Amino acid sequence: MEGTETTLEHRMLTDTLGAFGEGQQATLTPEQGILLLEGWLNALPGDVGAERIMAELTILRDHLKTGEYDLEKIRHLLLSMASHTSTLSHEPVVDSATAHQLTQLAQSLRSFSNHF
Repeated sequence: MEGTETTLEHRMLTDTLGAFGEGQQATLTPEQGILLLEGWLNALPGDVGAERIMAELTILRDHLKTGEYDLEKIRHLLLSMASHTSTLSHEPVVDSATAHQLTQLAQSLRSFSNHF
């Protein structure tokens, strides 16, 4: 997520923060979640540091596609992604604006995990 140009990663970050309601209580359907996850899977290949999150995105997307939800598994994946996102926000290659958005995303993921 280097630089200030509008990349797919930055658009996904903005879209995801918007979907989480900018700090308000988010209500995402499984279908909306799958679309967001697939967007991230398209945006992150080749992004340094993102490999930590890619596997979890895939697992969560595939789990949501089954229609049979293990709420504890979903909660665990969201919290793990929040932790990885927070770590990414402190990488030296991440500019300050993106770091702030990544921190917001990590907080939103933690908050959203409380729904499960």
